[in-house]
Amino acid sequence: MKIVEDGTLKGTFKGFKNRDTIFIFTNGSKWQQDEYKYHYHFSHRPHAKVIEKPGYFVLEVDGMKDSVKVTRIRKQVFDKR
Repeated sequence: MKIVEDGTLKGTFKGFKNRDTIFIFTNGSKWQQDEYKYHYHFSHRPHAKVIEKPGYFVLEVDGMKDSVKVTRIRKQVFDKR
């Protein structure tokens, strides 16, 4: 188990929803929910961390008892020719 991201989520957090849910850290790192799990929890700029487990990552958010599987969203690099 290794912590790969540890910081504050940007803006308002409203919990886990579906695979379209994006979580953005204040440093710009983006993670997308990778399983259907609904759990509402309202918080503004909560502390969160992404933990690497064998074969997947999970997001843990302060104030929530549950975690959710996530995948990193890579920044797109555009060719500036």
